[in-house]
Amino acid sequence: MARRGAGAALLVLGLALPGGAEEKPLLCFGNEPFWSVDLTQPGVARLSLPDEGGTEYRGSLARKEWLREGVWRGTPDRGGDLVVFLRDGECSDGMSDARHPVSARVSLPGGRFLAGCCRSPGPPPLEGPTWRVDELTGQDPGALAAARPALTVRFHEGRVEGFSGCNRFAGGYSLEGSRVRLGPVAGTMMMCDEPAMARENAFRSVLAGTLAFSIAEGRLTLRTESGATAGLREAPAPTLEGVQWEVTGYNNGRQAVVGPRPGSTLTLVFRDGAVTGTAGCNTFRATYTLDGDRLDIGPIGSTKKTCPGEGVMEQEREFLAALEAAKVWTVRDDVLDLHFAGGETRALMARAK
Repeated sequence: MARRGAGAALLVLGLALPGGAEEKPLLCFGNEPFWSVDLTQPGVARLSLPDEGGTEYRGSLARKEWLREGVWRGTPDRGGDLVVFLRDGECSDGMSDARHPVSARVSLPGGRFLAGCCRSPGPPPLEGPTWRVDELTGQDPGALAAARPALTVRFHEGRVEGFSGCNRFAGGYSLEGSRVRLGPVAGTMMMCDEPAMARENAFRSVLAGTLAFSIAEGRLTLRTESGATAGLREAPAPTLEGVQWEVTGYNNGRQAVVGPRPGSTLTLVFRDGAVTGTAGCNTFRATYTLDGDRLDIGPIGSTKKTCPGEGVMEQEREFLAALEAAKVWTVRDDVLDLHFAGGETRALMARAK
C-alpha cells in the first residue's frame, strides 16, 4: 500500500512540474499600447513596444497540458526577464469580431503587465486582396462610395500600394502581431479638385506609422494610435468584361498618351466575345479573345459618318488603331490599362459612373 501511494504521489508531482515542452509558433499581440511578442522561433521571443524598438529574449516554454496553459520565460543580454503566460481558449482582440486560439498575459521587466491574444503565424488575410475604402474618419461615406477611381490599398510581400483619392502611392511595410508598421510611403504629385484632395489627405493621414488592424467578415479596419480609422472591404476580382469603360487617354501613335478632345466621349464594352463602343464620331465593333491577361482584338469595323470639329476624325483613327494594337489588359482601382506586352500603354479607361 505504501509503495502504491508513493507511486501515485510521484505521478501527480510529475504532472505538476513544468518541465520542457514543444514550442508551437505563435504571434502574440495587444492594443493600447500596441505591442507584440513573436514566439515563432524555438527558444527566442522578440518583444516590440511602441517607440521602444524590439528586444530579443532567449528562453523556453514550460507547459501543463492538463491545464491547457504554459509559461514562456526568457532573459535578454541585459535587463530583467520576460514572462509570457499562455492559455488555450478563445480570445477576443477587443477591436473586431475575430477570435484567436490563445490568450496571453505578459510580465515585462520593471513590473509592467500587458494582456492580449495569440494567433498562429502565416500570412493573415490582410495580405493579397485589394481593399476598397468605404469608411474614413471625417469623410462622407456616400462620397467615398461614389469616388472613381475608388480609394484602395493592397498589402503584399512587404509592399503596400494603392490609390488615395488623387494620386497613387507605394512603400514598404512589416507585420507585428495585430499591427502593421508602414515605412516611408511615396506617391505621384498630381493636384485634383478639393473633395478629392480632402479624401486623399484624410486617407494618407491614416496610412502613416504603426497601425492596429483587424479583419472580420471580409472587412478590414485600420486604426492609428490617435484613433483615426479607415474601414475597407475586399474589392471584387478585377474584370474586363461586362463593364462600361470611358476612355481617359489613348496612344496617338507618336509615343504619347493624350486625352480625348474636349466635348467628345469615347466608350467601349467587352461582352460575349465582342467589343463595341463609340470612337468620338462613329460606333465600332470587333471580336476579341482572352487568355488570362492576354487580349487579341480582331479587325475593327465602324460606321462611316464624317463629323465636324477640329481633330475629331484624326482622334478616331488614332484611338481605333491603339485599341486594335493592344495585347495585354490590367484593371486596378477601376482603371483599365490596355498595353503592349512590353508595357507601353495603348489606352486608359475608367469605369463609367
